Amino acid sequence: MFLAIINFFIPLSMKLKFSIGLILFLFFNNTFSQNPSNKWVAGIHMGSVLYNEVNALKVGGAYIDQIPRLTLSRYMFNNITFEAGIGFSVIDSQKYTTFDGIAKYDFGTSYDNIVPYVLIGGSFISAEKFTPTLNFGVGNTFWVYPNYGINIQIMYKFSETRFESQTSHIYPTVGIIYSFKPRNMRTRLWDMKH
Repeated sequence: MFLAIINFFIPLSMKLKFSIGLILFLFFNNTFSQNPSNKWVAGIHMGSVLYNEVNALKVGGAYIDQIPRLTLSRYMFNNITFEAGIGFSVIDSQKYTTFDGIAKYDFGTSYDNIVPYVLIGGSFISAEKFTPTLNFGVGNTFWVYPNYGINIQIMYKFSETRFESQTSHIYPTVGIIYSFKPRNMRTRLWDMKH
């Protein structure tokens, strides 16, 4: 079913279609098998791919819209969360599909309403060819309701010079995230009685 949807919307190679189908299968399989010990969060984001002037000439443009970007995260241990993401350039004429895997460290604030973090990870970018990158970045999640939050993140995707199909670039994103288990919201300043 997932591959049929992908075939309809995205004309990609079979290997890429299988990867997207597998990610979607795992996403839907995990979201419906929640239990109290799991801390799963899913998100839908929009982002931008930003190249400097020199690199823009190499890849054919300085800016690429990334809509949609889908993420699935799980809190693991010791303030560390693992996240898988996939992003497409559906509305942009320049091709850029990214498959991301990152680890986020939240400084012990994962139960707060504001959760800043640093991240490290890697990506496979499909533009002209598959290119790996090493990712570094920062982000912040603002939990506005027990199940919903707003996530802002910026990554630097480092690409080695030996890969001619991709160059290093900045990748900021913003999105809405959903926690499958409602969070206990800590008292906010505007909720406190004076």
